[in-house]
Amino acid sequence: MKKITKRERDRDILRAYLHRTGRDILEAGRAKITPISKASKINRWITAQIKSGLDCEIKRNRDLFLTLPTIMNFSTNYHRTMQAIQTIRHLTGRRMFNNQCYRLCFVDFSKIRYISASAALVLTAELSKWDDSVKKRLRPKVKSWDKNILSQFDELGFFDLFSNKDSFELEKEKEPSNISFVKYMKGHLHDDEKTQLLKREIKRIVGEDLGKWTFLYSGLSEAITNVVHHAYPDNKGYHEDDKQWYLTASYDGENRIIKVVFYDQGITIPGSLPESKIHEKVLSYLSKLPLAERKRDEQLLKAAVEIKRSSTGEIDRGKGLQDLLEFIKQRGEGYLSIMSGKGLYKYSQQNNKTEVKSVSFTLPVCGTLIVWSTKL
Repeated sequence: MKKITKRERDRDILRAYLHRTGRDILEAGRAKITPISKASKINRWITAQIKSGLDCEIKRNRDLFLTLPTIMNFSTNYHRTMQAIQTIRHLTGRRMFNNQCYRLCFVDFSKIRYISASAALVLTAELSKWDDSVKKRLRPKVKSWDKNILSQFDELGFFDLFSNKDSFELEKEKEPSNISFVKYMKGHLHDDEKTQLLKREIKRIVGEDLGKWTFLYSGLSEAITNVVHHAYPDNKGYHEDDKQWYLTASYDGENRIIKVVFYDQGITIPGSLPESKIHEKVLSYLSKLPLAERKRDEQLLKAAVEIKRSSTGEIDRGKGLQDLLEFIKQRGEGYLSIMSGKGLYKYSQQNNKTEVKSVSFTLPVCGTLIVWSTKL
């Protein structure tokens, strides 16, 4: 066996240390190794986004003031919407590099003129996560907000998630609406009380007809529980306080359409498949695709939802999603949209016609967003 020199051993020790502390190697010369810190990676990402149109202002070298886009919608303005949300995620958290990173100081809502329910939930989740990391010290400043946007966030319960808030008054007279809402719910991985609250809220907005739909009363909450249970595996280093999920729902009484929007900030569905009990089935399912397509997130999402489970207790995130999908098939109208990682899977049924769509994104979703809608 060849004996290594002291210089080689020192290099190996440094390389192992950098790996353990989450830093990569930029240059490897004969005499030194130059690491790239996580802070440097984040700063480079922010700089690249600014060059590509991120609306923000940098003050005092590293204080970042972010302005949200005029239109926040994953369907029509995905890149700008996710760019802003990802900026919040990158610059907030429990362990930040305060002396090295850009520092997020303010998020400006004043330019928003439209925000979809899905984008509003994801934005709220990321801001709530930031609020948790700074011990509930964030304060929404609403004086410059568009009145319609302010009313929308208030109706959805946005301000209930923050301990500090400005006082404000909304217009007393509003046009009557046929749509009832479930205010934002924030639950923990093992929060059984929130699951029961979800059942009660669904009953409240749907009304007396709920008895006809057993799935809405029990199956929906079970499906959500199953999905979130696999979002935060023990071996991925998630802090216990970060194992949260967020949900809102609405019911259009006139058209009898229920819509549920759910978001978790955990490992993506494509990311969880390698350790799933159905991994071998996934590989078999993907084997018919060209090699370059097999690792694409949208294909992995499609596999997770469409692969048939046996009755031998194979419980995974896809099982909960299949329950949601099956209800749509029974009703014959509705859709299930799943955004996770860099992929989108959408199944829709309307007028006895079925459409399945898969899309790939450049900017990933920081977790899993599920939108489920059907007609009762």
